[in-house]
Amino acid sequence: MKKFFLVAIMAVFAFSVANAQEQAVAEEQTVQISLPKYCCSESDALIEKTLAYEKGVESFQLNPITKSVLVTFKTKKTNQMKIEKALAKAGFETPNFQANERAVAKLPNCCKNTARGLESGCGHHHGHDHNHDHNHDHQHGEDCNHEHNH
Repeated sequence: MKKFFLVAIMAVFAFSVANAQEQAVAEEQTVQISLPKYCCSESDALIEKTLAYEKGVESFQLNPITKSVLVTFKTKKTNQMKIEKALAKAGFETPNFQANERAVAKLPNCCKNTARGLESGCGHHHGHDHNHDHNHDHQHGEDCNHEHNH
């Protein structure tokens, strides 16, 4: 009888741990948000700042090749629409929101033109030859893939 009781307690404990792990996973979601008018790394800092200060965002990875950002967030604190709205408010068009024109006006000139659907006119290479270890012709020579965890 003692063995049965011990086995029953262990089974309940194992089920509780598995259920808690499942709930923790369900509380986070990862989405890829398209930034169709992304221009170049000149605007990366603003995108990064916007996402870093967005409540519930756990991590993000900006991908200039696909013109998108992969965002992991806590579903109890935010959702994809709130994140997209924050990006649009910062001047970046998303699938569900147009970029805020006042914010677009504050972007670097090449990014401002791209956001408005015009030729960027900048000297950056937008046709990207994408090797994993690549640099744009920027003065700061930044690497284009950025990953951030909070």
